[in-house]
Amino acid sequence: MRRVVVVTDCTDVAFNEMCGAIHREADRIGQPVVVEPVVPVVPFSEINASFLTMLMADNYPEGTVLYTLVSKTNNLERTHEVIWGETLSGHLFVGSNFGYFGWLARDLGVKRVYEIKDVPQTPFSGKTFIAPIVARIAATDEEELTRHPYDVHDIHDVDIPAGSVVHVDNFGNAKLKVDVGALRNRDVVTLSVNGKPVCEATYIESQIYLEREQGKVVLYRSTSFEDMTDVGMVRGDFAGHHSVRVGDQVSWSVSR
Repeated sequence: MRRVVVVTDCTDVAFNEMCGAIHREADRIGQPVVVEPVVPVVPFSEINASFLTMLMADNYPEGTVLYTLVSKTNNLERTHEVIWGETLSGHLFVGSNFGYFGWLARDLGVKRVYEIKDVPQTPFSGKTFIAPIVARIAATDEEELTRHPYDVHDIHDVDIPAGSVVHVDNFGNAKLKVDVGALRNRDVVTLSVNGKPVCEATYIESQIYLEREQGKVVLYRSTSFEDMTDVGMVRGDFAGHHSVRVGDQVSWSVSR
């Protein structure tokens, strides 16, 4: 039995309802299932969902089922396609083809992908229809789910420009989809958010909690991916202090 990781903006009792549907189907087919704690997504954020789905694939072992269910905000249609597949790394993914799997597909490659047909357009089909399918995929009960192969090139992606904030953690640290570039330890830069200068920041190569100056803004190579950058405030809340949100654009220029 594969473990299941749910990446979703349904973080109240709705998450438990989905877990219940997964467990109920697993019990019905006689296969126990392990559902990990919820991975909460910023509501209605395709960017955050895409990042967190990829991050979970990077941290969980092959064979993990990633079920991404997030409310969509653009390109709305009366019907939509639901897909499931497997990356070249051996991770399984399930969910609406709303762009959440684009980053995953680009970085890990796709071994196989299928469409799940006849998804009812009901208020919570993510629980009543898709969640039981997640349990079957976790149980490797796939025969009926491979009848409709899907073109890997039809997997939607989310446009995430360089410098985009893709996540803000509970400490207010912002994760940016951009490399630190040629910055050297202790370089001082001017940070801008959506083109407006907001503060100075220091690039550090050590851990942020070792910094002594409380409230100092620092940037450093991301703890999530080597080709990303994190911005934080020493024992403070950078994102909260400067009203930074997922989807904002952060850039910098070297001050000294």
